[in-house]
Amino acid sequence: MSDRQFTFKSDLDGNSNTQTFNVASNIFGDGYEQHASIGLNNKKGQWNYQRTALKDEIIAIKAFFDDHQGADSFLWESPLDGTVRVKTDTSYTPTCLGGSAWRISTTFKQQF
Repeated sequence: MSDRQFTFKSDLDGNSNTQTFNVASNIFGDGYEQHASIGLNNKKGQWNYQRTALKDEIIAIKAFFDDHQGADSFLWESPLDGTVRVKTDTSYTPTCLGGSAWRISTTFKQQF
């Protein structure tokens, strides 16, 4: 668990957030449903991250991801939720857009 802050901005478009609740459900024979939240942190976030920039900045972002190896969490300032502890998905995708313009994308998954 790293306390390093991921300071690279995201693109204004192409980013989204999904919040998932951990809930147990029981459906009875008469159609009645019973639901209960599970755990202290029963809501977990996931953010699609995308950044379009010049090659040097994409290389710096790639180096940050490589340092954390898809397993070590870090701090990130979500545009909507403030500072959250996240880790990258087990993959990221750098894409050349032509010349020195690049885009990198991954998924941030909230950690507790």
